[in-house]
Amino acid sequence: PSQAAMARAVWQSYEDGVPLLVEAGTGTGKTFAYLIPALLSGRKTVVSTATKALQDQILDQDIPFLTRHFFPKVRVSSLKGRRNYLCLRRFKEFAYQPSFLNPHEAKIFGALHQWAAHTKTGDRSELDWLPDHFQAWNEITSWGEQCLNQQCPHYGQCFVQKSRLQAAKADLLIVNHHLFFATLTLEDRGPGDFLSAFPAIIFDEAHHLEDVAGLFFGHEFSSWSVTEITRDILRASAQTKVATDFRKTIASALEHLERQTKETAKSLSTASGTLNTRQRLEIGTASSPFHARATALREALKSLGQLVQQQAGASPLWESLEARCHALELKLDQFLGQEDPLLTYWYEVYAHPVGFTLRATPLDVAPILLEKVFHQKETVILTSATLATVEGQRPSFHYARERLGVPDEGRDLVVPSPFAFENQAVLYIPKPFPLPHEPSFCQAMAQEALKIMDMTQGRALFLFTSYRHMHETYSFLADQLPFPLLCQGEKPKRKLLSQFKKDTHSVLLATYAFWEGIDVPGQSLSCVLIDKLPFEVPHDPITASRVEKLTQAGHNAFYRYQVPRAVLQLKQGFGRLIRSRQDKGVLVLFDTRVLTKPYGRIFLESLPSMPIVHRLDAIPKHLLSSKDANASAA
Repeated sequence: PSQAAMARAVWQSYEDGVPLLVEAGTGTGKTFAYLIPALLSGRKTVVSTATKALQDQILDQDIPFLTRHFFPKVRVSSLKGRRNYLCLRRFKEFAYQPSFLNPHEAKIFGALHQWAAHTKTGDRSELDWLPDHFQAWNEITSWGEQCLNQQCPHYGQCFVQKSRLQAAKADLLIVNHHLFFATLTLEDRGPGDFLSAFPAIIFDEAHHLEDVAGLFFGHEFSSWSVTEITRDILRASAQTKVATDFRKTIASALEHLERQTKETAKSLSTASGTLNTRQRLEIGTASSPFHARATALREALKSLGQLVQQQAGASPLWESLEARCHALELKLDQFLGQEDPLLTYWYEVYAHPVGFTLRATPLDVAPILLEKVFHQKETVILTSATLATVEGQRPSFHYARERLGVPDEGRDLVVPSPFAFENQAVLYIPKPFPLPHEPSFCQAMAQEALKIMDMTQGRALFLFTSYRHMHETYSFLADQLPFPLLCQGEKPKRKLLSQFKKDTHSVLLATYAFWEGIDVPGQSLSCVLIDKLPFEVPHDPITASRVEKLTQAGHNAFYRYQVPRAVLQLKQGFGRLIRSRQDKGVLVLFDTRVLTKPYGRIFLESLPSMPIVHRLDAIPKHLLSSKDANASAA
């Protein structure tokens, strides 16, 4: 019934053009609920998802079923970002003078060379033997700014262009949010926009839209972009006919640019005092260390661009390099000026390798989405398992509407999960219990988790809001837990998840990377534990800036912004437990603020209806037993 209700609402949106928001509970089958009306409509549609797992499900499972039984003539295509495709020009340039991170990469390159000579798609996904962290891949693909477009000698054979031409012919196009917004931001810059050919857009996993859109409608400058242009200029000077004196001058300019880049990273590192954390970019006065260093870096880029300009008439490649130098100079200017009050400016500094990224993110993407998406498309559908919060004990889309710019006339719908949570699950909140900020919290949490995991015989996913909590808990459990203990960071996510599913009684500890987009039905997962309510770090530059803006406008930012975001995140985490009608188990939350604080009821009322208990002996025994345990008893 929920699936049918959603399908009818999607069809109505295709009929009258009114935008639609749908929260579809776990198990609804929402992909069929929007794919079937979309295909029946005959309207060219883009489906955009946040995770590769959902993309793969749609392409490998849902679409084949629908084409086999109902839509045999439908043309379906998927599109990936440029970094997924081999660039023939850059591959040829790299092969002329290759450089590798280690000898192992050099050995692999021979097989890669053979593949490049025969591939029809240039898609990296064909290379199941290529390691995830094969550094040389970055040298043989092309970002948008590296692409020479129609001036490229390989333009007719370009894998990216072929994929886009094929995509434009599709009735149904599957992309991810990052690629959708990357393409959308380019549509005013010339040819190559194919999204306008698709009058309908369906955003699945729409709760990610605000964050992803913010990445693409702001600005970015990174030390990595400087490193890339340095490599490309060195390669161009080595492989094209240039004077010896020019080559020496360029080499000297590049060395100077590298020094200025490192000095800028050093000034940011000194200012922040920590690495790999997001910090506000406070320019201060012109004499501040960062301002001085960034100004020197800008001048180095300007000088380099003037040198490169001397060769610009020689080939499209040198023209492209000059344009990139100028673009980097302008980007850095934006961070030195910080003139746009609608953006918040921030940065990250990295240790390995040493580098930095400057970013400017819109405080509010709603007006941008309203103009670029809702006003441009005939049909806009937004769906997710987590879009609504609770206001006055009723589901509310107020937060999603406000943050995503949904027009007032837009309709919304909540379709409940077909699962019987009241019989399949229980929520355990131990009390009394230390609060998350108290020194005894982590140890108390680990001790309680040990008891719970003994009852469930492992089979648990422990989700954390911080690496500190995860590592402290891991240290305590490592010597005491009688089951295999897996921890995020030990292995790639894919391998960890595979091992967790295979070893039925294992326990997996993880942070936000595992809160959504993973599906572990059956016996391997009978308990999901969460350390605390997933409020974002209050001093995070984007969160802090948005809170300030709302507060200045007279709103209660905590309830209007921070609580709804945390609610949706908690729903995602708890959604990992019940994935089928046969699943059962225990949800555990160690944060008792959900019971004592006024905002606690919003979290509890936003979760599926299920019993709440506060003692271990109150957990129903039938939720703890597994199929293999029942078999042993028999």
